[in-house]
Amino acid sequence: MTGTDEVRVRRAVPGDEEEIQRLRHKMALDVFGAAPPALDEPNHVAAVKKVRTWLEGGDETGTACFVIDALDGNGLAASAIGTVDERLPSERNPSGRSGYIYGVCTEERYRRRGYSRLVLQALLDWYADQGIPRIELHASEYGEALYRELGFEAPKGAALTRWVSLP
Repeated sequence: MTGTDEVRVRRAVPGDEEEIQRLRHKMALDVFGAAPPALDEPNHVAAVKKVRTWLEGGDETGTACFVIDALDGNGLAASAIGTVDERLPSERNPSGRSGYIYGVCTEERYRRRGYSRLVLQALLDWYADQGIPRIELHASEYGEALYRELGFEAPKGAALTRWVSLP
């Protein structure tokens, strides 16, 4: 899959995990004001390890990540992560498989060039190849217009989340 000029979307590979996490933390800072953790923070280390497992396992893991390399060769310019969830089959979704997109981020110096659209379209194509008809995401103010352009709409009913304190 290619973008314009020298911009190329590719499936992430082992070795991209630190950059994918860096971009996720950048998105969390921009959207939620959450400061990035130290590189040796246990949850960060575990997340990097988990991403590497996904990248090594390919489609069998039920997770895909598409990226664009920075034009200067220094890291990634953009990334997006997609997972597959299995629910009960229904008339509209006989396989019961659904997708969830998250971690969509473009490095600030590469924004307004269509990079998020490119990595998202790569994920949407991947879901289509997997035969997955339903895909969800949570939109920030930065991405909502793009997601709507790509066919996402507000769900029927209120989307609710519950967090519990763990011991």
